[in-house]
Amino acid sequence: MLATVTLLLLLSSTILAYSAKISMAKNRISLNTQNHVTAENLAAMGSFQLLSQISEQPLEKLSEQTLMIKGQGQIVIDMQNTQTERFNQQMHIIEIRSKGTSVDNLATVNLSQLVISYPLLRTLPKAPLIVGKSLSIESKLTLVADPNGAGTGLPLSLWMANELDMATLELVSCQLYEYLTNDCEVSPLSGEHNKNSDIIDNPDTFPNDIFAYLTNLPAKYRTQFMDEADKVISRCEDLSRANSGLIWVKGNCKLLKDTTVGTTEDPVMLIVDKGSLTFADNTKIVGMVMMLTPLDSILAAQIHVNGAAVIDGALIATESIAVNNQPLTIKYNADVINNFHQDPNNWRIARVPSSWRNF
Repeated sequence: MLATVTLLLLLSSTILAYSAKISMAKNRISLNTQNHVTAENLAAMGSFQLLSQISEQPLEKLSEQTLMIKGQGQIVIDMQNTQTERFNQQMHIIEIRSKGTSVDNLATVNLSQLVISYPLLRTLPKAPLIVGKSLSIESKLTLVADPNGAGTGLPLSLWMANELDMATLELVSCQLYEYLTNDCEVSPLSGEHNKNSDIIDNPDTFPNDIFAYLTNLPAKYRTQFMDEADKVISRCEDLSRANSGLIWVKGNCKLLKDTTVGTTEDPVMLIVDKGSLTFADNTKIVGMVMMLTPLDSILAAQIHVNGAAVIDGALIATESIAVNNQPLTIKYNADVINNFHQDPNNWRIARVPSSWRNF
């Protein structure tokens, strides 16, 4: 009898000890799982935080950062920024790295993903005036050339798809110095119905879709580009020097007298979508203007000039364009165009599909 009781006690003790070991193992597994989940969440949190910082500063190389999350653990985030060029488009390939460590240092998870940082404009205008089809001028048009638009030391004033008949147009082009010294008509590049090498018309290399050439988006997907705009408006009377970045105008755009839109340091890209552009007296746009008409439209985009008017940058018409009433000056300004291009506000971030790694 005593032997049986003793055996039962030993068996019970063994079962209790084994149950305790199983319980401890389960708790350890549960703790390890919890630690791993915590570390993974911390790493994901760091990855999203760094992505947010890059969105605000897409051209900066941010240094390594260590973040302590009370009661949860530690995050270490850093990035590698590589500048490259694909299909003539400048971009940055950025590797985001994030390491999350649980508060007891028992679990660590490393996450990485790739993003690209790219400019709104795939290609910068290389002439003060680019026309997707034909050009008509009712009064007079003065073009101040890009000094290197057709190659180093080769000025370019006009680049257009169709052939230009200078005999029917009052057009003069010149270099910047001649413009600044009021000698544009005295020493023109082209003018008095003579077309010279600064005007390139009907070239074989002219793109079929000038909108896609500049933005990397076909014209039929223009609404996607509109989604990138800093401002979408239906009237232009409120525009001023304070405006900058991408401004999308739905319909007609009429500028008020004595108005300057944008500055050299903070220029604009004004896209007039299926509407006309009207200049009042003493008006100026510092930046780029794009007259956007439906693809293959037979109607020309209309620019009405009612006084002294200047575009300091470049003008692009995706199809045909007509300049009416009074003279217009388009002065190529490389500083303005480059300032728009290099402004971090005019760059965007996109994740690279299938680049997320947690191992």
